[in-house]
Amino acid sequence: MSRRESRRRFLQSNLFGAAALGVFGSFSGRSRSRLAAAPPAARADSGGETLYNGIRLPTPWPPRHKHSFEPHAPPYLASPPAVIPIDVGRQLFVDDFLIAETTLKRTFHTTTYHPATPVLKPDKEWEKTGQNPVAMVFSDGVWYDPKDRLFKLWYMGGLVRSTCYATSADGIRWEKPALDVKKGTNVVHTATRDSTTVWLDHDEKDPARRFKLFLSHRVKGGWGLSVYFSKDGIHWNDEVVQSGSCGDRTTVFYNPFRKVWVYSLRIQSPHGGAGPSPRLPRACRCR
Repeated sequence: MSRRESRRRFLQSNLFGAAALGVFGSFSGRSRSRLAAAPPAARADSGGETLYNGIRLPTPWPPRHKHSFEPHAPPYLASPPAVIPIDVGRQLFVDDFLIAETTLKRTFHTTTYHPATPVLKPDKEWEKTGQNPVAMVFSDGVWYDPKDRLFKLWYMGGLVRSTCYATSADGIRWEKPALDVKKGTNVVHTATRDSTTVWLDHDEKDPARRFKLFLSHRVKGGWGLSVYFSKDGIHWNDEVVQSGSCGDRTTVFYNPFRKVWVYSLRIQSPHGGAGPSPRLPRACRCR
């Protein structure tokens, strides 16, 4: 970029009066100027919240789409901001959206399995319950906890049976500690479950709520999501709240830039013709 725009200066300035630096271009080694500012009418029509990265959300948000199996183009591609601050965190250059100019060529490499794969196996008796032996991260959570200097992992132990806990110093060799929740096992939550989200909340001020568990489970007429808190990720309090009806593969994450929790819902959608109804993602947010 020809000039560095700090996040503070960007947010304090009027976006529409900022210098246009551009966005798109080939990543083929040729220099390209940044995309000029979108026409004022295009930006003004969106009229929604301006995010930390300069992208203005359209209204309403989330957008209301008719059911379709075709992907929807993100609205900011049609009307990108004039200036995009990039000092809010690390940037992943998977496309040209943030590239002003370059002499580099993007290369994608094929991934390879680590020789230790699989690093987690159903080798405990309680992981062999249910229809099939299971020891897998089914959403759940894998975190590095700076407090204990350990990687911590929560996973499904036994098919839709319970939530288990493991730790590692390197992310490859995992230990399943014998705990006291279900004595002699590494089970930390005994409720039957589907997908589950465990979140290490670095912004939480209450130590007793440092870890959050969002557990998807059967309720009358379908599925629901229950919320639990913990100070150590092992001992969880009683259910704090339960959601309304949702699908089985429902998850949650926290957006630290916007300071909102995002609830990613799977729902059933009516389907014309024979066959089962497709299960579609939706999202809502709360502060």
